[in-house]
Amino acid sequence: MDRLVRGTRARQNDTGHQIVHLPCEKYRSMPWRNGMGVTSEIAREPSLGGEFIWRLSLATVASSGPFSNYPGFSRSVTLIEGRGFRLDVGDREPMVLDWPGATALFPGDAASRCSLIDGPSTDLSLMVREPGSIISVIRIQCAERLAVPLESGAMKAVFCLSGGTLVTLPQDVTTRSGTPAGISLALHDTALLRQHVTTVSLSSSPGTLIDLLLLSWKAANPGRL
Repeated sequence: MDRLVRGTRARQNDTGHQIVHLPCEKYRSMPWRNGMGVTSEIAREPSLGGEFIWRLSLATVASSGPFSNYPGFSRSVTLIEGRGFRLDVGDREPMVLDWPGATALFPGDAASRCSLIDGPSTDLSLMVREPGSIISVIRIQCAERLAVPLESGAMKAVFCLSGGTLVTLPQDVTTRSGTPAGISLALHDTALLRQHVTTVSLSSSPGTLIDLLLLSWKAANPGRL
């Protein structure tokens, strides 16, 4: 497990870490590659060394300017908090991320620059080394318990946009006590799901909505979660 998660502690359970809880207070802060900001690293593979196969992180963009360059990677950036920014990538049409969940997908080696709309903003970034790929970044909002199908063989992460979300595995995957294995996510917590998990159940505390991001990607050389 340590080879996947740095600066966090995986929650132990009887399911062999089919769900790994990453509390936001355990994320590890580090400077951007270009020195113009700070990243809170959520998880990466491997956990040590300068190179990684994939990395999931949070970053607060305090001023307009260029993003770091990552040749050989696919990249997604999703707005989490703030009024957002315009993202210029190479010769593409500008992409405006101005609501939570708005996502831009682009090559890591493309020249990219963000222009803040109205003050600092926070984004969730996923980078995957090629030939791995980012499959999807989806915002899920609902008031009812929801069973979500997942792609087998892909890494999955649930990022909580509002507190009180319960992430539960199917009924046939239980703890020794006979209850479904699951974790409760607070605001900006993350859950990583093993590659063979193909269904997850989402629910929320009474009177609150489910509001989260579901990310899915395939690593070039997937390790064991």
